[in-house]
Formats: sequence, C-alpha cells, structure tokens
Amino acid sequence: MTVGIEFSFSPAEEAFRAAVRGFLEKEVAPIVAAMDESEEFPRPTVRRMQEEGYFGVPVPEEYGGLGLGKVGYCILLEEVGKVDASHATILGAHTSLGTTPLLYYGSEEQKRRWLVPAAKGERLLAFSLTEPGSGSDSGSVHTVAERKGDGWVVTGNKIYVSNGREADTIVLMAANDAKLGPNGGVTAFLVDRDLPGFSVGRCEKKMGLHGTSTAELVLDHVELGPERVLGGPGRGFLVAMTALDVGRVSLGAASLGGMESAATQALEFAQHRTQFGAPIANYEAIQFKLADMAMKIHALRFMVYHAAAHQDRMGPEPSRWGHLERQTKTREAATVKCLASEWASEVIDEALQIHGGLGYIRGTPIERAYRDARISEIFEGTNEIQRLVIARDLLDRGL
Repeated sequence: MTVGIEFSFSPAEEAFRAAVRGFLEKEVAPIVAAMDESEEFPRPTVRRMQEEGYFGVPVPEEYGGLGLGKVGYCILLEEVGKVDASHATILGAHTSLGTTPLLYYGSEEQKRRWLVPAAKGERLLAFSLTEPGSGSDSGSVHTVAERKGDGWVVTGNKIYVSNGREADTIVLMAANDAKLGPNGGVTAFLVDRDLPGFSVGRCEKKMGLHGTSTAELVLDHVELGPERVLGGPGRGFLVAMTALDVGRVSLGAASLGGMESAATQALEFAQHRTQFGAPIANYEAIQFKLADMAMKIHALRFMVYHAAAHQDRMGPEPSRWGHLERQTKTREAATVKCLASEWASEVIDEALQIHGGLGYIRGTPIERAYRDARISEIFEGTNEIQRLVIARDLLDRGL
C-alpha cells in the first residue's frame, strides 16, 4: 500500500531555492539591521526582488509570472523568512493578497491591466479589509460603495494596510449593501493610488516589521468604473477569504523560515558558549529546547508543503472547486497559520533564552526576530478566528 505523505522537491525547485538563497544572502541580509533601525521601507532591495521576478512566483507565465505555483511560492517565502520578516510581509501582501484575487477572480481585461504588471514587478499591490470598526468581524465593512450610473463612489477609512503607503493598486473591500453583510453585501474593488479622493493617512509605528508600512487609507468619494469591480458585485467577502487561504499558508512558510533561522543560531551558539567548563549544548536543559525546536520545524515543513501542493492541485479557477475541497483547503490553511505563528513565537523565544542576555540586546538577529514574529498570531486573521474556522468545520464534517 502506498501512503501519500512523503514529498520531495524537484531539481528545478531545488535550483530555485538555491538561487533565492544566494540572492538573499547577497542583496538583503546586509541591509536588514540598518533597515530595522531606520524603520524605512527597503525600496532598493524590493526593486531588486521585483527585477528577479520574485513578486510573481506563483502566477502563470502567460500573465507575467514565473509559473512556480504555491509550492514554489512557499519555497521563496521560507527562504525570505530566514533572512527578514519585513521583506516576507511586503512580498506576501503583494502576492498572496494582491495577485491571488486577480488571478482567481479577475476578468481577462483586469488580468492584463493589473495582474501582468504586478507579476512582472512593475506594480506593487496591497490588500485592504480591516477598518476602525471591523477586524476579526471582517464581514462588517463600513466603507460604503454607492452606485453612480454604471460605476461606484466609495467613501470610508481603512487601517492596518501592509504596503499601503507604497502600493500602486489596492484590492479593497467596501459595502455595497450593509444589510446583506458578508453574503452579498461586500464588493472587491481595484483602487489605484492616483485616483481623485484617495489618500494615505497615518502610518503606524510598530513593535516589529520595521521595514513595512502599515497605513491608513482614506477614500473621499472615490469614483470607480465598473471595470474596477473584482469578482462581481457582492462577492467581495468570497474574494477576500479565498485570498486569505493562500496568505495563511504562505505565512506558514515564512514562519517556518524564521524558525529555522532561530534554531540554527541557537544551535551554533549553544555549541560555542561555555559555562561551568563545557559548551552549554552539553546540558540536558539546552538539548531539550533544541529538540523541541527541531520537532516543530519538522512537523510544520510537512504541513506547509502539503497544503501548498493541495492548492496547486486545485488550480486557479474557483468555479471548478467542489464544496468539500473548499472546506478542506480552508481548514488546512487555518491550521497551518495558527500552528506556524504560535510555534514560531515559541521557537524564537527559546532561541532567545539560549542566547541569554545577548538575545535581549537591541539589534541582534534574535531580538529582531522576537519582535517581528509576534504579529503573525494577529494578522491575516487572529488565531482565535483560525480556531473558530477549524472548530466550525470540525462540527460540520468531523475529523
């Protein structure tokens, strides 16, 4: 009997990983500490990543991408996550949450106009769902989209938008009929930053992810033509949730990379740090911490790539997905996101503990990783929401 739980990467995927790793070591790693201190968006390295095609990795070649699917995309995010969480977040906000809705729900015209330049690295994308009055209650959207002829007028405020200050186009959710709620009352729009009435408001100062912008967006009677409706009127919540399923798996890949980096640093430190006449790696208290790290990394690696491969097999046409397949994909994504974010925090915390006082010093890689990791339990749906998603599906379908 064959049990389909084993996986391996193809020679092309291994070559891609090696190329990404070499690029990051040369271009990104040297600037991370200065970026974190200055709290500035890393435009030069983002530009170089765009030139390499990294902002279109899962997008088919016919639409300007590299055509490497979700598995290739998770390889990329895992490697970026080893080096810097800010770059991983910029990449994820653009690709998982920006290009996915266009690829899955965009018309051919929309794909040519917005997806192709985004995949080629000529246009940066963002995704906007959260508002001052709605976070975990993501179906309660108060930004209003009112009909005007065959178009729309959108008014409201959005908050916590990753890439919000720099993005050329935002995939933005607005309420076309608040009474309907998420089922028919939310529409996804493609909003370009140069449209009259659109502006960027406050940019938040954050605990971590200092290389990213987390911006408020202000929409003051922004007029949008019908060509800017993505997926059809009233289908915005479905568009958003489908994108988040992709984002939650890629977040797991980035978390995996962060865990691997922290564990590697802790292992090397423990083997060289001497106390009581011996390396601290000789002591059982440290060995158990390292073992716990390795177990979580091993388990998460299987979960991430299993979920990514499943999404690749489903393909980019939601109309062809069966109900059961959708449910499975969503539960898998929620499971990966929840466990990855919590395990990453635990692994990085233990790595910091192994480093002792050095791990607490501002500017060390472990200290930066500790600050950066915390947000992963909150954004792309809090872990409380992930447990709710899993529990509801569990009650509906069982294990």
